Amino acid sequence: MTVTTLSAPETLIRAAWDLYEQEPTGPYAEPLRTAVWELEEAVDHGSDDLPRLGREVVQALTLATGDEVDELLTPMPGVAAWLGL
Repeated sequence: MTVTTLSAPETLIRAAWDLYEQEPTGPYAEPLRTAVWELEEAVDHGSDDLPRLGREVVQALTLATGDEVDELLTPMPGVAAWLGL
């Protein structure tokens, strides 16, 4: 059996879409959707701007959840390391 390991950007994208799907009409849903979509497009196109876009997704997630950055990224240490957070 092959285990698929996600890259840090892919992990962040998956977590953000999961949260968005839980409350797609919430007050912070649109900024979250926009941020994660832009990161996903950048990953697909091999952009050099991934860390900045990743930070924007983290910011949108903190607004949507009310969690602090460290609380949000605790279950995603690879994302925290990638973004230097």
